Formats: sequence, C-alpha cells, structure tokens
Amino acid sequence: MTETRRTTPRKRAFIYLRVSSAGQVNTDYDPEGISLPAQRSAIQRRAKELDADIVAEFVEPGRSATTVDGRPVFREMMARLKAEPDIDYVIVYARSRLHRNSIDAAITKRDLRSAGVTLISIMDYTEDSAIGDLVATVLDGVNEYQSRASGADIAYKMGQKIIRGGSVGRAPIGYLNVRETFEGREVRTVAVDPVRGPLVRMAFELYATGSHGFHSLIQTLTDAGLRTKPTKRFPTGMPISINSLGNLLRDRYYLGLVEYRGQVYQGRHEPLVTPETFDLVQHMLERRKAGGVRERTHNHYLKGVVWCARCKRRLMVMRGKSKTGDLHFYYFCRGRQLHSCDLPYLPIAKTEEAVVDNYATVALPTELRKRIAALAEETVIGSAEEQAQIRARLATRLGELNAKEDRFLDLIGDPDWPQDKIAVRLRAIRDERARLSRQLDDDQAARLETARATLLYVLGLLEDPRELYRQADKRARQVINQAFFDKQYLDADDTGPYVASDDLASLIEPLVNHARNEGGAVLMGGAAVGSSKNPLVEVPGIEPGSFGVSSGLLRAQLTMSLLGPGNHVSKLL
Repeated sequence: MTETRRTTPRKRAFIYLRVSSAGQVNTDYDPEGISLPAQRSAIQRRAKELDADIVAEFVEPGRSATTVDGRPVFREMMARLKAEPDIDYVIVYARSRLHRNSIDAAITKRDLRSAGVTLISIMDYTEDSAIGDLVATVLDGVNEYQSRASGADIAYKMGQKIIRGGSVGRAPIGYLNVRETFEGREVRTVAVDPVRGPLVRMAFELYATGSHGFHSLIQTLTDAGLRTKPTKRFPTGMPISINSLGNLLRDRYYLGLVEYRGQVYQGRHEPLVTPETFDLVQHMLERRKAGGVRERTHNHYLKGVVWCARCKRRLMVMRGKSKTGDLHFYYFCRGRQLHSCDLPYLPIAKTEEAVVDNYATVALPTELRKRIAALAEETVIGSAEEQAQIRARLATRLGELNAKEDRFLDLIGDPDWPQDKIAVRLRAIRDERARLSRQLDDDQAARLETARATLLYVLGLLEDPRELYRQADKRARQVINQAFFDKQYLDADDTGPYVASDDLASLIEPLVNHARNEGGAVLMGGAAVGSSKNPLVEVPGIEPGSFGVSSGLLRAQLTMSLLGPGNHVSKLL
C-alpha cells in the first residue's frame, strides 16, 4: 500500500485491486503479472477524469471474492474509510473484483454510504441514482449467480473425473502433475515422481517393519533425499513434517485409489504400495495409537506394551537420581499422578524380567502344534483345488466379455444403434474385465501357501517363546512384543513386579487361547507353566546368543503382514 499527502482541495480516492488466484500474479516478467497493472492503469485514468487524488492503494493478489472474510486487505480498507471521513471515492475495475456475494455487497454499500463514499466501478454502470442502485443490485446478484454456477459446474466435472479414475488438484508427494497427449488431445494426469516415488514406497516399507517411529523414519527419509516439492518460499523443498508423514501413511491414494464424497474408486495412476504393506502400516498405526506410544527423550522398548493391572492405565517411564548422583529409570502408573492408583514404582530391569517370564505362558504343546500344522496343510490343498475351479470360471467369463465387446465394436457407426448407449455398454464391459483380470492375477492359492509357511514359522516360535525373547536384542524385543501382545498388565508384590494378565495380539490369540482352553497350564521342560512368576526353565538344544533384528524383527513383522487381523488361524481352529 502506498500513500501521498493531500496538497490540493481536489477529491480524494482509495483504489482497490484484486485477482482471484495466486497464479494470476505469476504470469509475466512483472511480479504482479498482467491483470493487476492493467486494472491499475484503467483506474488511474478514471481517477484523473474524476479530478481525484489517489491517496491509498489496496492490493489483494490471489484472494477469492466469494466472501469478505478471507480478504484482510479489503477489511483494512473499510476500517480506514471509517477512520478517515474525508474520502470521496472507492474506485475498482469491476464490481466483481470487490465481491461476488449479494449480502456482502449490500453491507458494503451501506457502510460506504454511511462514510459518505461513492463506489466507482469502471466496467459497470454506477450512476448515483435510483436506477444506478437498481442496476448495481442486479449486477451483484448476477455476479453471485455466476460464481456459484461456475463453482457447481467445476465441482461436477471434477467429480466425474474422479469417478472415472482421474486425479484433480496438486498431486501428493511421490507423484507429479503431467500432461500427456492422447488421441490428439492434451490430458492432465499424474505420474510417479522418479525421485520421490521410490522414497515414499520406502517410507511405507520401513514403517511396516516396526523398527521406526515417526522421528527416526523422517530422519532416515531425509538422509535418503526425501524433501517436499519446491515452492517459491522453499525452492529446494523441506524435510517432511510429522503431521504430513502421518497423513501420507494413511492416504489410500498410494494404493492406486481415489476418493470422492465418501466413495472409493479405482484410480488410473500407478500405485506405490501393495495392499499387504498398506494394511500392515495401518495395523501398526492403530497399535501404536492404542498403546499410547509417543517418541520422547526417555524411550524404552516396552513403552506402550506394559500397563497397570490395578487401574488399567498405561505405564510411563520416569527418570530418577540417587543421592550419589546416579541415574536410574522406573515405570510408574499415570494414576499415581492423579492420586487414583497405588501401584508402586517398578524398576525397569525387574519389569523386563517379568515380561520375559510372561512369555512362558504363550508356549504351545508339541501335539497341538502338530495338529495345527496338519490342519494348515489340509486347508492349502483344499484351497488349491477350489482356486483352480475359480480361475477356470474367470477365464471363461473373460472370453465371453471379449466376444461381447467385439460385437458392440461392430455396431459403432450403425445409425440404428444409439452411440451413447454403445459407449456405456463398452465401458461396463471394460470395467468388469478389469475387475476379473485383477482377480485372475491375484493368486489366492499362492498367498495361502505363504500364510501356511508363515504359520509354521509362528508355531516354531511358540515352541519356546520365552527363550526366543530372552535371546533377542532390544529392537527385536520391541517387535516381538507387538507381534505377541497388545497389552501386558503389571502388578507388584513383595518379590517385585510380575505380569498379572495380558491381551494377546490377534495373530497369537487363537493359537494360545486354544491351548489354554484345552489344557490349562502348558508343560515346558517338565515343569507346569501356569503363571508368569514361575522360575525360568532352561530348555536344552537352544544355543545362547543374540537374536538380532535381521532374523527376529523382520520375520516377526513378516508374520504380522501375511496373517494379520482376520487371518486363517481362527478358521483352522
């Protein structure tokens, strides 16, 4: 905004200039683009004709005129008019530059008249008379209608594009907005960003392993080169934020889907992640949300897994310092801060020992493991036969659709057949063929075989999970905890902390509950294991050592991804 002092008794005027989108101010060598200088030139000529001095200029680039709420410069101008009563005119290029809402237009007219100001619109009839008021009111109504009708038309067309699998707006990170030539027409679509696309895929895959929280994942992605798309303010982009990463990991667009008004449609863009990886990421997000896992300075692999058995609140890590200055850490119940729970402070080392002992309660007897393995083998054999029949039916139906499509193609150009109906039929045939082709490509038998192999691996882990967990390092323990338990509820007595009860993870629950319901205590090493407080029983044949992330963490997460919620284990039992 610029101002000049009043030096003559001539009329005084404010001028207001506006364009509706930011793109209109970036279209020329002049940073204001083309529209704003053109408006200013026309307004200056009109001010000269009115023998008026322009004492203030208000410029609002890239702002919608639907309502005045989103236009701070316009509100500043109206405030100045009330503060400076000697302004004679407000000059605009067109009334539509001032507002496209008839209610706002009426309020503005009232405020201008109260201030003794005349609105001058270069492109519109603005005579200060009864007929002038009538024409101005009609123009304001027409402007509002055109704005709403244009918005509805654009919304409808955007919706139709989405329904047909297209994408609208700026492509999310990992994709690029591109223009392609199709049958001589320019088509706006999206393509995978060759730089960011693989890094977005890596973000899903790394988070699915369970070895990364948001902070560590962002650091890893930043080190790998993932940055946001360049903007005028940040020409080299920025590291992705925590909020953006959370939205990214939940966005079904990366599955190749588009959403519109609550409905999901198959998109035309290339997916960056598989459904299995996406489902595992959602499962991991929900588990960590339910477990209350937050990345803080005091991190520990049991956070989010251990809960209070007395008041069912999550246990938190607290740092303490002895009189000698030594640091030590405890788990404590949030209820103690609220004076509603009396669970004592639990030393971290003893809490870890209690969790180790609790793993003895999820071991499966040999006979039960053999029976489950046999059931899995029968299921795979039966499924293979059933899938062979389904695939044969799909292949037959695809042949029928191809023949049907050929018949409709022969009718194109026939005047006796409506061409729009032929187009609808062809589109329906192609949609059904695409759906059947996806089913044919989806080898359910192979997936079930993979699930069977993974189930056998899980059964092997359940032979002696306590020893498996004891040998695991901290990172592997964190993932094994997530694979085996949703929550472990800790209590304490004179001997120290112990796990009083637990909520099993969906992968393990049907197996372990079946064993608990059948036989109660599980036998291990000749001793009955019915409580997490039983003494540790060494099992021969397991060599001591460290169960590293390379085998423990990745294979545990593979187990969760292949079976997960709604898996085949419950069907076998």
